[in-house]
Amino acid sequence: MSKYLGIDYGLVHIGLATSEAVLATPLASLHNDSELFIKLNKLIKSEQITDIICGIPEGKLVPVIEKFATDLHEFSGLPVTLHPETLSSQEAISKLIAVGASRAKKKNDHAYAACLILEDYLEFQK
Repeated sequence: MSKYLGIDYGLVHIGLATSEAVLATPLASLHNDSELFIKLNKLIKSEQITDIICGIPEGKLVPVIEKFATDLHEFSGLPVTLHPETLSSQEAISKLIAVGASRAKKKNDHAYAACLILEDYLEFQK
């Protein structure tokens, strides 16, 4: 059975979520720093990830995210699929506000955005 890692890429934070079915679970937000690939590789191994889905918006970040995806594939050896997403972080924040989420959950908005990206990808695959 496949286990997916969803990624909401940001220049400062990387949101992460996992799924084995249709619904995704937020994992964490990592700082986008020089240790990012080491932290991601540890998480990939501990969570037994088989496939990586990275959201890709329209606009200026496209080349940055494409390079990130290529580097992550080379580093992890896993397939990395780019899935179209637009404004997932803003949508995640809106949904968190709508349900009255705590401040701590709102700070983890990138992980919730990764959930939205991953769930959209999985729905698209049906």
